[in-house]
Amino acid sequence: MFSSGGIGFPHGVFLQASMIVLACAVLVAVLWLSGRLLIDRSPRQEERLREAVFRSLHSPMLALIVVCGIYLLGMLLNDQAHLRLLGQVLDPALHVGVIGMVAWAGWNLLKSYPQLHRAHRHELDPMIYDLAGKFARLILLTIAALLILRTLHFPIASLLTVGGVAGIAIGFAAQGVVSNLFGALVIYLDKPFKIGEWIVLPEINISGTVEHIGWRSTRIRGFDTSPYYVPNYVFNSHVVETPPRMQARRIQQTVPVRYVDAERLPRILKQLRTYIDQHPGIDHTQSRMVNFTGYGTHSLDVLIYCFAGTVQWGESLDIQEDVLLSAARIIRENGGQLALPITRVQMQGPESDALSPSTISHPQSATDLTADR
Repeated sequence: MFSSGGIGFPHGVFLQASMIVLACAVLVAVLWLSGRLLIDRSPRQEERLREAVFRSLHSPMLALIVVCGIYLLGMLLNDQAHLRLLGQVLDPALHVGVIGMVAWAGWNLLKSYPQLHRAHRHELDPMIYDLAGKFARLILLTIAALLILRTLHFPIASLLTVGGVAGIAIGFAAQGVVSNLFGALVIYLDKPFKIGEWIVLPEINISGTVEHIGWRSTRIRGFDTSPYYVPNYVFNSHVVETPPRMQARRIQQTVPVRYVDAERLPRILKQLRTYIDQHPGIDHTQSRMVNFTGYGTHSLDVLIYCFAGTVQWGESLDIQEDVLLSAARIIRENGGQLALPITRVQMQGPESDALSPSTISHPQSATDLTADR
């Protein structure tokens, strides 16, 4: 018999404790090795699904093995030492540990659910999965907390009453948080944009690609790669533009023609209209206009108004470039030219009088100089 601190332990107790520790170590090693083998296998669709599930359950299962091992060792020690306090703590601690590990595993599974649905290639909107996952995780945490409180013999009814009163007070104190929550719900339900779409907030001069929609804010990645964290209530009170959802991109340009080409202008306009009507990159279901719109400061202004048959910005710029270059070519083919800006400077004061034509002395020619001599 071995003794420690005045408490005697037979040799069988240490043998049982050693077996418990060895069994836990073997289980942990087997679980870890099986995870390595599964993760290192070829990444086919079914195996990616198994890998996602295993990654979600791996850490909680390891922790559960450790908790059960500690519980068994504690029960073994309690049977030999007859410690009432230890016996009163072990059972609730085991229940709390099991509830916590199950909640942890459920949390991981719910977080990996978008990956699971991508593996199965479901056609539902990813935002629906995101919203459902967040609500499910919130419900999971609530249930786990209530079960833990019940295990620890807390009065749940009175706690809920106090929580309701406290919730009202917190609601008044945190109106901004509540408004952000409602803003997130509006985004999920109304879907003014989705993750991965390019949006523009013209009133606050923010544009970029939506990366994440959270409960409090939405993260937008600007075109300069800067992240913007926009509170969700902003989307309830500001205009949101979603360019990828437009039907076509507008081309609206004014082409300047010289005043001396006024007689050639009707022929130029006719050929420009024919060109726009036959251009393969123009959306012919939308409005198309080519008109002389007015007399500018230095040119006759010709308006070209049409829509590119694409919503991609780069492709629409290519079509606009082709239209402008072709407009210049058609003007040249008809004997006209693009007008250049003209700036006139009129000087006033003594300097202008000194430089008037009557006071400016012109240099004599070489013939005059010879005659004078």
